[in-house]
Amino acid sequence: MSVSGSVVERPSSNLADVCDRLERGEIVCLEAAGLMVDESDRAVLMSVPDTALRHKNVSYAPRTGALGGMAGASSIAVRDALRRYSERVIEMCAALLAPYAGTWRIELASFRPMEERGRNLPVRERNDLLHLDAYPNRPSNGARILRFFTNINPERERLWVTSDPMHLLVDNQRFRALAQGAIAEADSPWVGRLSAVGRSLGLALPDRSPFDRAMLRLHDAMKRDRAFQAGCPKFHHRFAPGTSWLVFTDAVPHAVLEGRYALEQSFFVSRESLRLPDLAPAAIVERLAGKSMVPRMARL
Repeated sequence: MSVSGSVVERPSSNLADVCDRLERGEIVCLEAAGLMVDESDRAVLMSVPDTALRHKNVSYAPRTGALGGMAGASSIAVRDALRRYSERVIEMCAALLAPYAGTWRIELASFRPMEERGRNLPVRERNDLLHLDAYPNRPSNGARILRFFTNINPERERLWVTSDPMHLLVDNQRFRALAQGAIAEADSPWVGRLSAVGRSLGLALPDRSPFDRAMLRLHDAMKRDRAFQAGCPKFHHRFAPGTSWLVFTDAVPHAVLEGRYALEQSFFVSRESLRLPDLAPAAIVERLAGKSMVPRMARL
């Protein structure tokens, strides 16, 4: 694989070493993971018509079997293909990342069928702008967001750009200002109170910790800030057809510049299972805030 920068690494036979590399902000690349998807399933996924899509991504919930983001006659076949992919990824990651597997929470799998280059999306939804991941409807409560990606396109690479991981980027003056602004907004007592009132009135609002609110605001602020996008360090990556890769996307700013047909499985990794907890976004946000941002009872 041709890669600029030094953040892509192949896995080690030492499981703790793999976890350490991920927690330091490296991308662990699995070039021999082509068997994650059968040819028949890839054919199903690549034949999904644009008219069947209801969202920019198709989602699959391993815990319930629910499919979201599409409709139509092919939805059952797509759900089955995503289920098989999700099961294989979970099995592989449970072996490769055994220190996490006992306490992690298995999150959604997704299929990304659209060409990334040139998509006309609102700024906060654009994938081609560097950002840190935070899920609006699935608060992590301080757990880390680990994602496993696979490029199922048989002919084209998937192009990414990343920046320094959060524990290094926090020394960047512009990023630090964005993070501190997001924390100040998220830590307002009125924000939490308004959400609680909304839930008491029956509104389906997620119960976000101050940390989750800060990360959501930071996600949006990074995408909106042209000075940060232009001036931060950048590393370019080209993921070949059939390649899979793992990365903590809550701490590695990333953007997708080009590519079509990718799969992904997410996990929430608990703070208690981390080998380098001081490098986790929750720890960094709490140091900047000078206090706890995740109630202990809410942690994964």
